[in-house]
Amino acid sequence: MKRIIAFLALALAFYSISAQEETDTIIKNAMDTVHSGRFDIVLFDNNTWEYVNHDSVMALIHLEDSINVYAYILREKLYTPDSLTVFSEKWDTVNIFAYGYINYERALDTFAIPLLRDTGKFHIPVPGYKQSGFGWRWGQMHNGIDLDLATGDSVVSAFDGVVRFAGWNNGGYGNLVIVRHFNGLETYYAHLNALNCKDNQRVSAGECIGFGGRTGRAYGPHLHFEIRFKDNPFDPEWIIDFETKELKTDILYLMPEKFGHVKEVVGSEYHVVSSGDTLWGISRRYGVSINYICSLNGITENTTLNIGQRLRVR
Repeated sequence: MKRIIAFLALALAFYSISAQEETDTIIKNAMDTVHSGRFDIVLFDNNTWEYVNHDSVMALIHLEDSINVYAYILREKLYTPDSLTVFSEKWDTVNIFAYGYINYERALDTFAIPLLRDTGKFHIPVPGYKQSGFGWRWGQMHNGIDLDLATGDSVVSAFDGVVRFAGWNNGGYGNLVIVRHFNGLETYYAHLNALNCKDNQRVSAGECIGFGGRTGRAYGPHLHFEIRFKDNPFDPEWIIDFETKELKTDILYLMPEKFGHVKEVVGSEYHVVSSGDTLWGISRRYGVSINYICSLNGITENTTLNIGQRLRVR
């Protein structure tokens, strides 16, 4: 009974305080939190308190911490290189990876990268729907996003920039255009049927740089679209909404924890299937289970292995 009376007293005090706060314009700051079972009591610097759910408190603290972190990055880690540096450092019109391919060490710093200059714009490369997203696929890292198109459709540059590479790639991209932008990011446009630009050409957002197709390693017409920072790819959907065809944000925050996939790619190991190989034999050779190999490569125990096929084993 005493507990019930105490609870009612607290409830009455809470509602009277809440009513008073409706007319109180003083900004209050949380000073301390007292844990009480499933709920917390938050004490404020104006001698008031609130009875709230513990999960709500933790969510608020996490949100405030995130805001503080991003504010610090924006203030201290803003990446705004000058054009001379961007278009001279590792400028390579022959090799598609100017920095020598992916490297997790280049992802260990933190940057806030403005996506648009004062007069810059964004344009969706093609208006088609997303066929396939970024991430591991059939044991291989899919470093971009596939967008639907018809052969011959115009493909445009997403941002202002300069063409670093325009030509044929034997590694699976087929006809490929790489545009480096004024913030150091690079966008890749692959499987093109034909090119409409050349190396060192300056292009604007929305300018046609090629025409859609299925050249290279492609099973049908589509645009393979990537965004990279110093060769390290990241998910284009971090910054682009492919349904609304608009940017999600004006600032890209790059942090080491966002490049876990790069670290995983660098540490991955593959087995090339040869005559007589079986999943059981391969699993014994590398000390892993058959189920593990199947899960990494999107196959089943009954899948037929082909000579020359690459299977990820770690």
